[in-house]
Amino acid sequence: QTVRAGDPMKAKHLDKALLQLAEEGAAKLFKPAIGSGWIVGVVGALQFDVIASRIESEYGLPVRFEPTQYVSARWVSGPKETLEAFASANRGQMAHDHDGDPVYMTRLQWDIDRVVRDWPDIRLSPVKETMV
Repeated sequence: QTVRAGDPMKAKHLDKALLQLAEEGAAKLFKPAIGSGWIVGVVGALQFDVIASRIESEYGLPVRFEPTQYVSARWVSGPKETLEAFASANRGQMAHDHDGDPVYMTRLQWDIDRVVRDWPDIRLSPVKETMV
């Protein structure tokens, strides 16, 4: 869901709060390639209430969540040129996570199936792979 500050003048405070929660692992943040603001990803719908409550109590900032057309996110990888072409062709569904890594936002399983069919060199992952 997208998140908005109750007071638009406090957007920077909202960014700080969201980035802190993402660092803690409480949520995933996605910045759309087109548009502004953040899309917040969580495991269950109740988490949105928990996040809103934490932001209000810890940062004194009331927020509201609004539905988005996306239902899932996939981290994208592949050869650089192919990845650039994919991102350009799918700009309306591309975002970056809070670390700046590319993410493909999906509305339906069909979106994923289409990528698998039409972009064989692109890899979609439901979880972000990290080095330890």
